[in-house]
Amino acid sequence: VQAPPPWTCKEAPSQENGSTSVLCRWLDVSVANLTSTRYWVAYLQVIQEAVWPGGVLPAGPGPERSQQQKELTKQRALESLMRLVPDAISELLGSEPYRLSWQTVLDSFQDPLINRHLVFCLLDLLLDVLVPEAADEAWQRAVLQNPPKNPEKLLD
Repeated sequence: VQAPPPWTCKEAPSQENGSTSVLCRWLDVSVANLTSTRYWVAYLQVIQEAVWPGGVLPAGPGPERSQQQKELTKQRALESLMRLVPDAISELLGSEPYRLSWQTVLDSFQDPLINRHLVFCLLDLLLDVLVPEAADEAWQRAVLQNPPKNPEKLLD
């Protein structure tokens, strides 16, 4: 029997813990929905269309966007992020601190250093999933001590 994921709720619903159990249940259902196969297919299709519009790689960069277009896109992204979480959370934090929190998240993605770090972390997680033995130090040493004789053949 496989252990439940660490983000699942451990306690059973009870009368004393009613609001907590409702929130836990909502989180469980929401995360399960967002990570379902149907959603992963949709995510991958959106990524594919963004990277390869119409199934063809673009010949060059797209037209340069004006500063007004960039600001409008940033505002729309902020509004979309703010709609991600239920209104109860924004009411709990207060409207302005809630908006500022999401603005900070959005601004952090404008930093190339943070983006590079994020990409490397995601690649590291992907490598852990695709090649689980890569986390083993003995395996790493074996790979580094015995590199392939003809690395060019690996590309064929």
